[in-house]
Amino acid sequence: MLEFSKELFNDISVLYVEDDQMTLDEIEFFLKRYVKNLYIAKNGQEGLELFKKYKPNIIITDIQMPIMNGLVMAEKIFEIDPSIPIVVTTAFSESDYIIKAIELGIDKYILKPLNMQELLAIIHKSLYLEKLQKENSNYEDYIHFILDSNPTFMFIMHSNEIEYVNKKLLNLLGLDNIESLKNQLKNNNNLVEFGEDINMSNWLEYISANSHKRHLVKLKNTKNNKFFQREFYISYRYFKNMDKSIFIFIDKNEEKLEQINNVTLKLIKNLEVGISNEFLMDELKKILDISTRS
Repeated sequence: MLEFSKELFNDISVLYVEDDQMTLDEIEFFLKRYVKNLYIAKNGQEGLELFKKYKPNIIITDIQMPIMNGLVMAEKIFEIDPSIPIVVTTAFSESDYIIKAIELGIDKYILKPLNMQELLAIIHKSLYLEKLQKENSNYEDYIHFILDSNPTFMFIMHSNEIEYVNKKLLNLLGLDNIESLKNQLKNNNNLVEFGEDINMSNWLEYISANSHKRHLVKLKNTKNNKFFQREFYISYRYFKNMDKSIFIFIDKNEEKLEQINNVTLKLIKNLEVGISNEFLMDELKKILDISTRS
């Protein structure tokens, strides 16, 4: 049997929505021994109002209730906070509601009659996953900040879709945001001119098919539709396990950027075998040190 210490839950708040008084009393008595704050509602409308007022960490709700059912409440809450964990309590006879819950994005439910330890387990799992998602989001923001501060020009693709482009490259191309770059590529606007004489219809496909080469190119200023005189080397790497591709443009005449490229390529190589966050931060710091060196 699963056992959880009270310390795991003593800093969280829970909104519990249930119209059956006997079930409500039982769960309320149990959860109050664990969680910091417990808010009780007897229908979806009350639950929605309590959510707006207190912003709990997690919501546990019955489905069939008067005035407003649990799924309607969940839909309205997701409009306010799409990331809030919601757990649905359900009976075997409510399978149609479970399908609707999944469509809303609810993937956590527990069958009635409720087992108290299972309830604690699903609360713990839901909040742990939410914490991981927030940490990953914060970490991605940190990485994007570093990449935007990087004097190299780069973009990242996930499958065949551009996932990220740093501000340095957007500014050089005369584009406002990532969507403008996507539109340029979608309309087959050739943003790259190769130094060598080659026959190709799609430069992205050509680069990926010839990743063993280092290509010298010119980039186009979309504001005047002319190519810059300065030349860039393109470095490309594909990560099969993530289905991501990285394109890096290194200014031919900048020795400092060449040094950054060496650190970046080393970092990319290590990403293939897996690296710690500490190693990644150390390598990114090297890039910043080189970029700010006089």
